[in-house]
Amino acid sequence: MTGTFQPAYDPMLVLLSMGVATWASFVSLHVAGRIWRSEGRARMAWILAAATALGGGIWSMHFIAMLALSLPVSFVGYDAITTLLSLFIAIDVTAIGFSIIAGGRSLLRLITAGFIMGCGVAGMHYTGMAALRLPAEMTYDPILVAASVAIACVAATAALWIALNDKGAWWRVGAAVIMGAAVYGMHYTGMLAVCFTSASTIPSPDALAFERGSLATIIALTATFILSLELFSSKFHKRTNDFREREQHILQLSTERFRKLVQSSYDIILVASRTGKILFAAPTQGLAGFDLPAIENGTIFDIVSGRGVDALRHALITHGPRSAAAHIDRLMIRMGDGTLRDFEVTASNLIHEPSIAGVLLTFHDVTERERSAEELRRAKQISEDASRLKSEFIANMNHELRTPLNAILGFSEMMVNDIKGRLSEGKYRDYSKDIHRSGAQLLSIINDILDFAKADAKQLSLSEGDVDPQILVAESVRFVTTAAAKKGVSLSSDVASNVPNFRGDERRLRQILLNLLSNAVKFTPSGREVRLLTRVNAAGGIEFDVEDTGIGIPPDQIARVMEPFYQVDGSLARQEEGTGLGLPIARSLAELHGGTLRLESAVGYGTTARLTLPAARIIAPSVAA
Repeated sequence: MTGTFQPAYDPMLVLLSMGVATWASFVSLHVAGRIWRSEGRARMAWILAAATALGGGIWSMHFIAMLALSLPVSFVGYDAITTLLSLFIAIDVTAIGFSIIAGGRSLLRLITAGFIMGCGVAGMHYTGMAALRLPAEMTYDPILVAASVAIACVAATAALWIALNDKGAWWRVGAAVIMGAAVYGMHYTGMLAVCFTSASTIPSPDALAFERGSLATIIALTATFILSLELFSSKFHKRTNDFREREQHILQLSTERFRKLVQSSYDIILVASRTGKILFAAPTQGLAGFDLPAIENGTIFDIVSGRGVDALRHALITHGPRSAAAHIDRLMIRMGDGTLRDFEVTASNLIHEPSIAGVLLTFHDVTERERSAEELRRAKQISEDASRLKSEFIANMNHELRTPLNAILGFSEMMVNDIKGRLSEGKYRDYSKDIHRSGAQLLSIINDILDFAKADAKQLSLSEGDVDPQILVAESVRFVTTAAAKKGVSLSSDVASNVPNFRGDERRLRQILLNLLSNAVKFTPSGREVRLLTRVNAAGGIEFDVEDTGIGIPPDQIARVMEPFYQVDGSLARQEEGTGLGLPIARSLAELHGGTLRLESAVGYGTTARLTLPAARIIAPSVAA
């Protein structure tokens, strides 16, 4: 067949070639976005990646478009070396264009990069055409060739401009469409420029590197691999970069948080060498007013004083790495405002830590604590002095008050009993009885006050011995029998048969029971009853219950009657005399025995006062025997 050939195109392969060009442009421009956000070797790597994506895509598009070409010849083949050369041209020239635009975004660089990329596309195309082997001759229309090159350069420049002004995904899609149009626009314009004329010379089979089917497979696999690899690399890098940026952001927040925490601290934080040379001074509130550069040029001993300096010096020398922190007190530092303040320091040897490489010293201001401690020491001394004076006062009152009162009581008793002769009948005998009664009452009050003072000063003591509960109860009841009979109150007692002897101070226990019985009789109206019941409780201890059927105590005042000098405010109570010290003293004596004193009461029904002694005070039968 001779003459000029009229080429035909497979529309599906034409669309495929255009799609490959557009997709390759999108991938390359997406990857190219990394170029402007990286530097150094990373930037060169992304330039090579973007050039590989775009150059490989252009090359793939070209040969897919050539497969779409149908000519009335017996065979079509391609020279392998020239075909590979066309691929290298596409990648290398595209890389040069990306390198130019990566150096800056000026208009001159944009036009230069677009022109070089356009020429690269055209160079790849016409080199690929030169690799074509078929029984025909190819001639080119120079005007259409120039038009194809112009289309490639203008479209490439426009695509780069859009890519440089990236405003989102759709903006990148537009740039990819324009760059794809530059590629396939140049290709099909170039194909219009070629004229195929039959030739009598048939190329040697050795020159045919590929036949059509093999080339289609190679091109499809190559395009798929290159573009998929590029897109995966870009996505992977984005994820890696996002992760790195997130980690950097977290690290920055952590660093900022630590910096603010340190700066807001009122401690003084220093890093010193073994000899005391200051290696670092943290800019904390504690160093406000200090010249930090001057501090870092000196030693720790330039700023500290006090009795703890030698201990600090010893700690710096001897404190070993990874050992427990050393604590030194009694140090003083003159602050930036001139005041001298007390500090304690914690020394941690961090010489083995590269980031510290010294002994970390944390000074904590203890000025207020030391002042409070000193005030407490002074208050304690005052309290001890007061306690001593109170003890001396009690001892003096015991002698000074009891001596004249005993004399008053003794002489008044002699007068009442007519020991030295009879007094005249009438008022003088009544006067002597009043003197004796008032003296006895005053002595009771003095005894209560002295006992309370001793209890308050923790000076009450016990004279312990074996106590028979039968005798204790009987004597206690006997002392109040007269008062109960005079008031018309029935008085009874009962000691359970299983109550054993126990150890205790019989005089003090009788004092407790007398106080409880006296109160019961005092606040029980005539015609009612007071009972003293003694038994062993479930815990093995001994309980003494003084039960009355008197006026009772309001619930809100039960706890208060145990307070010194407090008395229930009732009409019957106001008729009775007392200091309000009996129950507090009784409770102190009960606790001194390791026991308790509790009150249970109901208004109008009476009160139960319960003295409980622990089981540990019971004497075992073998010992008692």
